[in-house]
Amino acid sequence: MLKRVKLGVIFIIVSVLMAGLVGCSSSTKSSNHSYDIYIFNGKSENADAFQKLAQVYEKEKGVKVKVFSLGTTEATDTLRSAMNSSEKPSIFSVGAGSVEEWKDSGYAMDLKDASTPELKKLADSIPESMRLQTKEGENYGIPYDVEGYGLIVNKKMITDLFGLTDTTQFIADFKTATYEEFKNMVIAVNGYIKENKTGSVVLSGHTYQLAKNKTELTSKLNGVFSVAGAEKWTYGDHFGNYPLNTVFNSLSAAQNATDSQVQQLKIPLEKSVQALDFETSYLAGPKGALTRGADFINSTTTGYDQAVQTFADGKALFIKQGNWVYNNVKKVNTDITSSLTMLPMKLPFTDDDIKVKGLTAEKFNESIPEFVPNYYVINKKVSKDEQKKAEDFLVWLNTSETGKKFITDEFAFVPFNATSDTKLENPLSNDLITYKRAGNILSNPFNGAPNSWGQEAYGKILQEQYFTKQNWTEADYAKVADYSIQKWKELKSN
Repeated sequence: MLKRVKLGVIFIIVSVLMAGLVGCSSSTKSSNHSYDIYIFNGKSENADAFQKLAQVYEKEKGVKVKVFSLGTTEATDTLRSAMNSSEKPSIFSVGAGSVEEWKDSGYAMDLKDASTPELKKLADSIPESMRLQTKEGENYGIPYDVEGYGLIVNKKMITDLFGLTDTTQFIADFKTATYEEFKNMVIAVNGYIKENKTGSVVLSGHTYQLAKNKTELTSKLNGVFSVAGAEKWTYGDHFGNYPLNTVFNSLSAAQNATDSQVQQLKIPLEKSVQALDFETSYLAGPKGALTRGADFINSTTTGYDQAVQTFADGKALFIKQGNWVYNNVKKVNTDITSSLTMLPMKLPFTDDDIKVKGLTAEKFNESIPEFVPNYYVINKKVSKDEQKKAEDFLVWLNTSETGKKFITDEFAFVPFNATSDTKLENPLSNDLITYKRAGNILSNPFNGAPNSWGQEAYGKILQEQYFTKQNWTEADYAKVADYSIQKWKELKSN
């Protein structure tokens, strides 16, 4: 019996030692693998293109790249498992706001520690508001792509509404227009749609006359805005992001918010609800004008696909959505895809409401939120040789003509380092490049708010208590703001 116990103990000791040797070997010697670098890609939609990219890179550089693509909700759990295996990814995908786990566990490499000067230069070129960080000064990832949103409009509809031959000046004037000018335009267009009232609107000091007669296109309009009232993310996250940008200039700034900063959101939140009250008073539905009520939060009427359909069918002048909506519109109405453009949302903020240094109300209303949904992060726990190869790959992907062509043509992504020469099929993506190059961009602090705050606090109270209510008051605006601030503090302390 004693002999059997001793043998058992020896077996356990040997097993532990062997496991330790295997674990040590796998984290330091890439030569044990069938690849030179391993990329965990968190975007399933470009999986095939990424495999093609890996083959091109191997042929050009002689470096074998293993790619695993997964974009489902299980991606994070799958990545955690991969990190605990003998084959850890050299490069892995991290979503905006999710880097803290990988930083704290020692996997994410800060790019200031990169060994390649070219990668450091690439990392330094990332705008501060788009960096993957938990606090100022950090920079953990290279952006996959850039997304952004605003008021999307069909330029052909503008042409017919105002009897124009060219919309260039109108679009320029809209971009710099004030909130009051925007409101007056919405009211005038609504009167034109519902009562055939002709009149004029003034944008940035220039007057535009509504056409005397409706065309086949303008006759289709049922309202000014198509809003996905059944989708809390469209207003809870994305509309709620506007007031957050008055106080926080980045995701990490919101993550590290103090109670006094959260309290500074009071007036901007109230004014954002006031703006939503106005917008949702001029709704378009698929079969006519839509009002706040049960139908407005019914997914069969105002789900995401339904709201896009309403806009694409020409029933609404505007839809607040992002460049990602292009393919959805294309499926419904290919005739308008080439004439889509993105305009900035207008909000009633004043300079006193805005606490972000250097940002004015005028600049705010000329800008659109742009942000990075996913980043490439280098694994600090793979061998130095593997890290160096990973650095070289990211430099090649973002600076070589072949790599850049894959990003724009094969992935259909907006590169964070796009130039004036970068052109994509999607005109909304080209608009993002224009806004960014002009410096007219806001950030994504909504991704740094406490988990689920946008949809389950700000969005939830709007949907459940106000989107079914016809008339809102200033007291209602304050109630939404107070509730949202209270929930922020509660969620942060949990």
